[in-house]
Amino acid sequence: MKDALTGLESYEVFLNKLQSEIDMIGDDRIAIVYTDIKHFKYINDTYGYKVGDSLLKEFVSEFTHNQKFIFGAARVYSDNFVAASRITPDMFSNEEFRDMIYQMNLEREAKFREKYLNSRLQFCTGISILDKNSRSHDAETVVSNANLARKVAKEMESNSCVLFDQSMMEGIKREVEITSGIPKALEKKEFQVYFQPKMDTDTLDLIGAEALVRWQKPDGKFIYPDEFIPLIERSGQIVDVDYYVYREVFRFLAERLKEGKKVVPISLNVSRMHLNRTDFLDYVGALLQEYEIPCSLIEFELTESIYLENTERALELIKGLHKMGIKVSMDDFGSGYSSLNLLSKLPIDIIKLDRVFLKEGEMQESDRIIISCVVDMARKLHITSLCEGVETQEQSNYLREVGCQMQQGFYFSKPVPRETFENFMEESV
Repeated sequence: MKDALTGLESYEVFLNKLQSEIDMIGDDRIAIVYTDIKHFKYINDTYGYKVGDSLLKEFVSEFTHNQKFIFGAARVYSDNFVAASRITPDMFSNEEFRDMIYQMNLEREAKFREKYLNSRLQFCTGISILDKNSRSHDAETVVSNANLARKVAKEMESNSCVLFDQSMMEGIKREVEITSGIPKALEKKEFQVYFQPKMDTDTLDLIGAEALVRWQKPDGKFIYPDEFIPLIERSGQIVDVDYYVYREVFRFLAERLKEGKKVVPISLNVSRMHLNRTDFLDYVGALLQEYEIPCSLIEFELTESIYLENTERALELIKGLHKMGIKVSMDDFGSGYSSLNLLSKLPIDIIKLDRVFLKEGEMQESDRIIISCVVDMARKLHITSLCEGVETQEQSNYLREVGCQMQQGFYFSKPVPRETFENFMEESV
């Protein structure tokens, strides 16, 4: 039985053949190479499925012809392919084999990009190498290991080829532990909202804050955002966590207003997952109505990468928020590749210059020129500018010189819990 499109053997046949080879393993090693084509959807969307199918056939020809020592290959699904090779002791080290596959990927990329202009095609490959001393001698497990390495490769920015190692399994266990703990953490209110102040550049008065989430376990230990945010974004649980943060911020503002205390606008982060949902605007509208919060006290931040990924949907979201009277900012401005073009298309209220503009140590002249130009451009487009990552007085002073209207960073305050931020507000009156 063969794959109808590519002519490769079926995945089931491949697994049976691989298992037979594994059962006979001696001093040789078996390398399982799992590859997918990153941005393949672009080909189908731009050139059509007929061209996409043709590309897959061409890829299979390259995949099986140039890769030596193959004894089996299959199409797992869509643009995911797996092959198995036998490596004798005198051929390659594991690292040399990986480097060889990596170079093949580079050659394939160059060839395909030349044929399919502007396609951004990349080949992401995971490799699992088995010998007689390996922990598992099960075909499905070793393919799964190669696929796990492939997923690690796919998260990297450029062409990648990753060798599986056992620490990746520990990472999977940690991921399962974190994602399975989210529902209980929400129920037990283990998530806390921290606030990082935003300052007026001219007066250095407090004029706003960004709401950020922290996860504190019952034993007092923290799981930091760098670890859990990427995981819950992949699982889709980021939506529940975001909604929890939104509600906590609305409640916080409502309580302060009811008590007649000072409040400042709070900005809330929007995950890319919200772009695929239809209830986001309804949820925000319901919160405004329930807590009777002036819309001027709420701002939403979308990262530049979100705008780049789905400009049309981002525009719909911005228009919906503007209808409610809510401002929208572009976070991490300058971290992507199409910032200037985006500003001409999207009705952004605020741009947050990415901290990459403020390098550690003394500011270089090139950094000063870039910041000055961006701030001047924003002013001419009637967009408020905010620079994040301010850590020194020199940086703060320069931002004042060039007219950047708002600042945020450790120079003023790190993200702090609610009680500390409330004291910060009272002291700033």
